[in-house]
Amino acid sequence: MGVMVLFRFMLGMTAVPSWLVIAFDIGAAAFCGSVLLLVMPKQVLSQSKMLRTGRNKILRSLARIWELSLQGPFFRLVVWFGRKLCKGRLSSRARAPHGFNLKADNTDEVTVKFSPTKGWNPFHEEKYVISWKQGADHWTERNLNPLEECEDLSGKEKKGDRFKFIVDQLPTFKEVKFRMCAVSYWGRGPWTKEVAVTTLALPNKDLGFTGRLGPGWEKTGSGKSEYSWIQTRNEVHIKIPVGKNLKGKDLKFKALPTRLELGIVADRETVTPLLKGYLAKKINPDDATWYIDEGAEEGRHILITLFKLEMMDRWTRVFDGPEHPEIDARHVTFFVDPLNPGSLGDLYE
Repeated sequence: MGVMVLFRFMLGMTAVPSWLVIAFDIGAAAFCGSVLLLVMPKQVLSQSKMLRTGRNKILRSLARIWELSLQGPFFRLVVWFGRKLCKGRLSSRARAPHGFNLKADNTDEVTVKFSPTKGWNPFHEEKYVISWKQGADHWTERNLNPLEECEDLSGKEKKGDRFKFIVDQLPTFKEVKFRMCAVSYWGRGPWTKEVAVTTLALPNKDLGFTGRLGPGWEKTGSGKSEYSWIQTRNEVHIKIPVGKNLKGKDLKFKALPTRLELGIVADRETVTPLLKGYLAKKINPDDATWYIDEGAEEGRHILITLFKLEMMDRWTRVFDGPEHPEIDARHVTFFVDPLNPGSLGDLYE
């Protein structure tokens, strides 16, 4: 403030245009007002919406100025020299990455995405350790260099804000727990929360798999809590084991384009669900059928037939949800006999 007063006195003592003096006075007043807003106690700010709005605008402007300065060539050169000469000693303590999420891509691979937790230090450098285990096994660790092994998803303007990489050679159709930490010159930071993901299953010879039934399975008389499903080019068939005492009148069925419900009726108001949820793909609900099959080979079961809205669409599961395992679509191939183009035959690879 003293420097500004001295400079204002010098302007008044020298022959300078009056508009320059006025401009300086306005700029000095704006600067002093901004400083006062920034240091103003919260008790005072809470009593005036106008003061809070002005302070927030100043903070956003300062953040934008700082962001633009970080993109300048001089700043980048300083940071490059600082990192090169000090070899990581200017780094801050590592902090756990955020936005840590996983997705199973196939039977033995999982895609991992995360964002570094950045601080104020432009000289900070860090690498990462990804760790995973199955059940009670020991953790398996892998050191990760984001510049060499990760795909940057953040784009040119915010480079280094979001990364993706793939962990492979995992067990098929198993739940695997993952965690991750950052590593700077000063050592490892804290681990992220453990995240579990289940790798995809191999489909059976009929290009389907199994899933878990709802609580109504206890009333079917079969003693089995799972259903099985298969698929052809344009159909999906679901098989639910039932005992010999269950009748068609005991069941309530409803099909919608994206939803399916099948339950056991106890009375007019109580229906215990066998299958209930959103379908993984859309169907033609008017063509959906069901009946109780007395098949000798597979035993007595409910057979539901759904017609795919998109022919040749490869279903990876019937319902969405963790209780309905997902198969690897790469292993689903439909085969059409060239001598009989109308055939619904399938080929499993």
